Amino acid sequence: MDAKTQNNATHIIILLVLALALLGVLIYTGLVGCNAIPSGCDIYYSLLKGGKPQVLIAYGDSGLGDYAKLESALNDRSALNINVRSMEVSRLSYGNIRGYDMIIVERAKKICSKQLRILEYYVNNGGKLVWTGDAGTELCYDKGDEMLKGSEREEGGSDSYIGPWARRDGDRQLSFDELLGLDYKGNLCELTSCSEGEEKGRIEVIETSQKLVKGLSPSIPFKSEFAVTQLKNAVDVRLIAVLDYGTNLLGQSSAPWMPASKQDFGKKLPFIVSSGAGERVAYYAAPIESFIDDSEHPYKALIEQMYYGMLYS
Repeated sequence: MDAKTQNNATHIIILLVLALALLGVLIYTGLVGCNAIPSGCDIYYSLLKGGKPQVLIAYGDSGLGDYAKLESALNDRSALNINVRSMEVSRLSYGNIRGYDMIIVERAKKICSKQLRILEYYVNNGGKLVWTGDAGTELCYDKGDEMLKGSEREEGGSDSYIGPWARRDGDRQLSFDELLGLDYKGNLCELTSCSEGEEKGRIEVIETSQKLVKGLSPSIPFKSEFAVTQLKNAVDVRLIAVLDYGTNLLGQSSAPWMPASKQDFGKKLPFIVSSGAGERVAYYAAPIESFIDDSEHPYKALIEQMYYGMLYS
């Protein structure tokens, strides 16, 4: 091999290394899916992450969900058999969540602003977040947490509270509602009367080709409790599935962010929503494991699509 050929080969190798490094950064930040190249996800997790994706379930003392059941479902050898751990949400820190590829938050109604700030940082630095139900809708008032008013976010805004995901963190705003792309209103059975075990409605898939629901039945009966939210008007928020309540949901509550009068939430309620650059955030109105609670309709495929859609696409 002459000097010119060797020099060209060296340049090509350097360009390939730089291209792979750039691709790794783009995948890590969520701007490009790891499936951008054939077997890209397996290469990414094997070479850069040291094996399978690392998943964490963050849980609290109350709220919708059963984190132990979810952990068991994800660890099931006959299904996903993934590498999952669980941790109390109050223990989350910048250091101890750094190595996880995805965090699922459920049964964590009370979350302090400090932990929300940590999770916001995690997402902004490439992490994948799955938020469920009423997680983070109770503040740590004993630690100085405060909700944010519309007038504090923008000039001319309302003097009413935006909701529990919009907070004041000292002299800074904490806009977790914008990270999720939603405003929380309340849980269904807090807003109106409902009976345990009755069908609450049907989950209707809006975006049938979206990675979280691809290949699923377009209409799924649902019987469990769920959170009622309102979609924000933002360019990076994507409505993937709704719950068809059958009629307009009329409800009210004494929550400080809710008007005193009865509200009309509409007939079709947000159920699965993705948001953020690269759709790094997914919101489910009900706990993930609730899809396998009904023995007649064990929709395990929805759990599998959540896992592969968030981490392998």
